[in-house]
Amino acid sequence: MPASRYHAAVILELVLGFLSSLQGLQAYGWVFLLLALGGMGAPVSQDMLLLAAAGMTLLGAMQPGPLLAVAALGLLAGDVFTFWVGRHWGARWVRRPWAASFVAPERLPALEDKARRHALPSSFVTRFLPGQRSTLFFVAGTLRMPWRAFLVGDGVAAIVQACAFTYGVRELGWRWSHLRAPFDRVDDVLTAGLVVLVLVALWRKPRRA
Repeated sequence: MPASRYHAAVILELVLGFLSSLQGLQAYGWVFLLLALGGMGAPVSQDMLLLAAAGMTLLGAMQPGPLLAVAALGLLAGDVFTFWVGRHWGARWVRRPWAASFVAPERLPALEDKARRHALPSSFVTRFLPGQRSTLFFVAGTLRMPWRAFLVGDGVAAIVQACAFTYGVRELGWRWSHLRAPFDRVDDVLTAGLVVLVLVALWRKPRRA
């Protein structure tokens, strides 16, 4: 296991151990905070947190209805922060002279137009990509994706994800300990795909030149 993956697993174990000792308002508050921090890039898996929190409803530490609301808001809060950082800072950085080697200034209008036209569906889909959400939402903000479409797409997806995970735990017997390995594999595949896309984009630019 790579060192980074090992450290993330240790942090997750500690976080879930702490969360399992809580109940009521404290549990809801920490679920919200941890999910938001995970969306901001903290090394805590939102998916595993959701599964663990849903499991706590079976023990009576939380109730399904309030958990769904808190979880959806926590997911959305983390994504909104990352998106805002992209719009506020990323959009400026990408226009600096040093960024021209990655994104040519003349290509920015076309990229921003694509982000605008596909804002709602891409925001919805991104919420279901483990490990890539923070990066992609930052990129979406950097390309000045419209706020309204982003909030609608990501907000609906956050509600769907919270409901699906809670239902999966309560009705289908999902367990975070059993699903962590499959989620890690999906994360690896998506990361490799993202790296390949970046390398292809960088390779094509000098060839065109």
